[in-house]
Amino acid sequence: MEMNTRREQTERRGSSIKTYRDLIVWQKAHTLAKQVIIVCRSFPNNDEARIIKRQLIRSATSTPANIAEGFGGQSNSSYRNFLIIARRSVNETDYWIFLAHDLGYIKDEDCQQFAGNCREVIMILSRIINKLGRKASKS
Repeated sequence: MEMNTRREQTERRGSSIKTYRDLIVWQKAHTLAKQVIIVCRSFPNNDEARIIKRQLIRSATSTPANIAEGFGGQSNSSYRNFLIIARRSVNETDYWIFLAHDLGYIKDEDCQQFAGNCREVIMILSRIINKLGRKASKS
């Protein structure tokens, strides 16, 4: 059982991370979610586009929401589980962006930027998840 919360561990190290909003990965995921919402405003008004738009916004906003929810937990293992869910959501977002691009709803340059942003969030999440996994295996 983990005795110290991440917040206590962070405070001992003297880090400036006080809330989930201080996390770079949350900031990048939040920016991605805002960008997705903005680009979805230009989707056509048909059933297929509405379905893709709904799924894309849901998955994009789920990523920073899960990072925030996990940060508020009491253990590293719980936090790690939420980060895994966040990583799954950003992978799903990447797929919906790819599909929307294939259907002509998203321009080439926007798709490339989204793909790069998704890869960056996935990479950061993976590093944190792996680090928390190593800590758990040492305990």
